[in-house]
Amino acid sequence: MNPLFAFQLRRVARNKQFVFFTVLLPALFTIFLTKIIGGQMSVAAERQEVSASIMVSMMAYGAIGAALGATIRISFDRASGWLRQLRVTPVPQTQVFAVDVAVGVLLTLPSILVVALVGRLINGVELGVATWVTLIAVLWAGSAAFVALGILVGLSLDEKAAGGAIGILGVVLAALGGLWWPVEMLPGAMRGLAYALPSYWYAELGRGVVFDGFPGPAGVLAIAAYTAAFGALAVLVARRRPLYAVAG
Repeated sequence: MNPLFAFQLRRVARNKQFVFFTVLLPALFTIFLTKIIGGQMSVAAERQEVSASIMVSMMAYGAIGAALGATIRISFDRASGWLRQLRVTPVPQTQVFAVDVAVGVLLTLPSILVVALVGRLINGVELGVATWVTLIAVLWAGSAAFVALGILVGLSLDEKAAGGAIGILGVVLAALGGLWWPVEMLPGAMRGLAYALPSYWYAELGRGVVFDGFPGPAGVLAIAAYTAAFGALAVLVARRRPLYAVAG
């Protein structure tokens, strides 16, 4: 294993708050929302549909939080001079950012897996083995969009602003993207905004797998476009901003 990758992975994974908010909290939300909303359904098929939809939303919610949380440290690394120190080592800058991407993507997987286990073992969501595998793989791959977004924010803002920005961004993506409640419950104008958010299309990838057997092409294209856009902007910012804090 690449030493830098192992080091960065340990830095984030040993953070107890990170584990709670990105793994345990989405799992608890999955149980709570399913019991509250699904318990009102008298037909078994309706309960199954609601349980599956909530599970997908919470898988997406946890993965987005993990992706953003794992990459926000870039702003702190820049402020502390760590990025500048890495620049004078033999480690290529492309490898440094490749490690950041790999760590971010890898750390979205525990949340996806844990919520899937909760959905199956506690809430009784029944899917075929191939569907489970496809669902996890699609959401894991799609999380790259939010890793790129987290890196973009981490590179663009100073450490004090980046922490608050990531928190606000996570709430907006979840609330307006239909992860906490159905988009159909939102007013017309806000519903239109939801359709423009990557979080909505990210969850749609999972819902497509669960209910249709495959992710819809619109969702795939949208997430691919967001990933490319966030990645390109992150590269542009990385080239233009200094890798160390500037006084004043």
